[in-house]
Amino acid sequence: MICTFLLGGGVAFLLHCDPTSVRLDDPGLSRQGEFVFYQGQKFDGILEMRMDGLATVRRTSYKNGLPHGTETDSHYNGRILAEREFKEGKKSGIHRGWFPDGSKRFRNRFLDGKYHGDQWEWRPSGVLYSYARFDRGEVVGKKMWRENGQIYMNFVLNGNRPFGMTGGKLCNQIRGDENGNTQQF
Repeated sequence: MICTFLLGGGVAFLLHCDPTSVRLDDPGLSRQGEFVFYQGQKFDGILEMRMDGLATVRRTSYKNGLPHGTETDSHYNGRILAEREFKEGKKSGIHRGWFPDGSKRFRNRFLDGKYHGDQWEWRPSGVLYSYARFDRGEVVGKKMWRENGQIYMNFVLNGNRPFGMTGGKLCNQIRGDENGNTQQF
């Protein structure tokens, strides 16, 4: 960790402290199970991973060898593509993502490493793609939409049994005529 001190009157004042930043390809890094080590010690600092195929850099904050704090994905041009929070190695809080043009990509909530609450995903066009609700990692219900806005999946779970439309069939209203024949609208 690089720290800047100011000496004044025989007293040192901490002005600024930058966490150690290490690239994923650094030979001093190693992994043992879920823990990341740097030069033989559990890593504290920022782990940087370049994803050249996506023109993206991921920077993940670590404490005691586990992701802890903020993880940020940034395009090489500086635009932030995703922000995630971790607590002692587990996903926590709100995770948000954006497409390269800045439009919404996802918004998820986590509790103790599990999906919890509302989860949203959007298409690159800005159209809503999916919505799901979770309770401590268990899906409660889900909806998915086609690019044209037509819903093609809509279900809730009751006792681990889905109710609603769980497949890719089109949602068209149907009704029977006076002879009992099905008519589609």
